[in-house]
Amino acid sequence: MNSGHRTSEVLADLTLSVCYDKLPQEVIAKAKELILDSIACIIGGSRPEQGVKTIRLFSAMGGVPDVHIFGTHEQVPLLNGIYVNSYLATVLDFDDTYDGHPGSTVVPAALNLGELNKVSGKAFLEAVVAGYETGIRVSNGIKPTAERTKQVRGINTWQIFCATAVASKLLGLNLQEATHALSHAAIHASVPSLRKWGFIDGRIQWLKNNFGWTSYGGVLSAILAKEGFVADTTIFDGEDGFWIMASSDRCDYDAMRRPLDNYNMLLVHSKPYPACRHIHPTLDAVRAIIAETGVPPQSIQAIRVNTFYEVVENYEFLPTIPFDACFSAPYLIALLLHGIPPGLEWSNPEYIADERILNTARKVELIEWKEASDAYPLVKRELMSRVEIVTADAGIHEKTIRIPRGDPRSPMSWEELETKFHHTVDPILEADRAQKICAALQTIENCTDLSEFTKLLVP
Repeated sequence: MNSGHRTSEVLADLTLSVCYDKLPQEVIAKAKELILDSIACIIGGSRPEQGVKTIRLFSAMGGVPDVHIFGTHEQVPLLNGIYVNSYLATVLDFDDTYDGHPGSTVVPAALNLGELNKVSGKAFLEAVVAGYETGIRVSNGIKPTAERTKQVRGINTWQIFCATAVASKLLGLNLQEATHALSHAAIHASVPSLRKWGFIDGRIQWLKNNFGWTSYGGVLSAILAKEGFVADTTIFDGEDGFWIMASSDRCDYDAMRRPLDNYNMLLVHSKPYPACRHIHPTLDAVRAIIAETGVPPQSIQAIRVNTFYEVVENYEFLPTIPFDACFSAPYLIALLLHGIPPGLEWSNPEYIADERILNTARKVELIEWKEASDAYPLVKRELMSRVEIVTADAGIHEKTIRIPRGDPRSPMSWEELETKFHHTVDPILEADRAQKICAALQTIENCTDLSEFTKLLVP
């Protein structure tokens, strides 16, 4: 560990040092892309059963109508709004990724805090950048070894620091307060739970990544610090530090304490499919084969997918409800092969019972590919898949993907993200609203009151 200041203070200093006027243009552009993408996910997540029930539950609690649940007319207290919007952001599994889904714990918190406090567009962008940069540094610092990852894993655990950094910026905390806020967040962090999601019986627990609580606890940590609540500011450091509390078996303090001389948010992925990111290289390969051969699903005898162990061991089941579909590799492959375009349509419950689709899905075999498994636990990893489709005429169509679409090494353009935004938002908001949101976001730094922007996110 580096000598000198405690890690919580180093992270707090980094959080508060983010200044719009010093941000590179590529970082500002990336922030706008990630904000646009998260807004689409929040609004889209308001319509599935899990989103509807969460909205109904928190709306029934009442309280001071501080902020909006986006995609609806509902107004709720600040922390409740942040909980719901963060939960909605991950319902479709369409949200951005970086060893987790940081946008779902950055953007909802920034939108609701910005809405309530009428912050400027520049302050909003600063908070978003600080949220990504601070949270990702913790992620990189406490990332476990491959062996420990197979035993215990959790992304909600580090993402709480995303929301805390956002709140520290937008609530105007000083260095001491922000240091205590990040230290409180380590206590509010939930345990790593991904190994107990319910993959064994093919039913995914409905809290998923628990991002609602993650964002709630992160913002609450900043509020408490601003009110003078004292925390143990050594909580990241030493052999009993947060890394081992979070069930990791290692800690890279240099990664956690790295100065703002580069921007990790530039490495965040966007998603072209509403599906677990682990399955995306497989879907890209299938899509490429379809584009090259036009192979009809009825001619397929077998589909062999060689990929990393996470997919092989956990994503082989067939879903029983749409909520589980995003983790079913065979089912998602079948949707593509049957010409169903990715987006909200993949949540259509009719497809779950469609025997044509299910028959195709049953032809999928998942096989572990050692090279892909070795690459999977790395920070700057490749997500790899090799797909072979065998047809009735004994033809074999093969495609290998090492870098899935949406990775910064194969990025989605603003135009692609805007198309995804329209496909997700247009069915929910009235005509031309989505276009107004896209246009306003392009010049959000000129906004003097973010609540004017957030009004666009309400029907």
